[in-house]
Amino acid sequence: MERSARFRRQRALATWLAITVLASAAGAQTISVVSNLSFGNVFPSVPKVISKNAAGAAAEFHVSGTAGAEVEITFLFLPTYLNQSGFTLSVLFSNTDCAMDSSATPNQSNPGYDNLNPWQPITYRLGMNGLTIWLGATAIPSIGQKPGSYSGPIQVRVQYTGN
Repeated sequence: MERSARFRRQRALATWLAITVLASAAGAQTISVVSNLSFGNVFPSVPKVISKNAAGAAAEFHVSGTAGAEVEITFLFLPTYLNQSGFTLSVLFSNTDCAMDSSATPNQSNPGYDNLNPWQPITYRLGMNGLTIWLGATAIPSIGQKPGSYSGPIQVRVQYTGN
């Protein structure tokens, strides 16, 4: 019985996380948020990785504009902490957490351009149907992580390079 009560207490500490994305575009192209980065349930002291290839969990953006035009994608802000009522939760974006595909049918599980560093500007050409960008991350909860819904902004800028 004591073992069952301990299991229930651990499940009650599950934390749901999402990152709200603020996107901006310069020029005639547009960027839209298809889905926010969502960690789902996270347990204290158990890191949770969301791969850029995880459909429905990874952040997904769509860029539209002039086909064949070169654009520079810059993540202006990637949070290191998510917030919830004065409490924080660590989040890590690695140098391979981004992927892109400009094909007519973007494939998240096998993107055209993979293992990109979101900490550096990325240059890519728009396809006939634009460009799809995916972003993953790792949530790193502490041993005493307070339960709740944590969130934080991601800011993305896409601009034409003139090439």
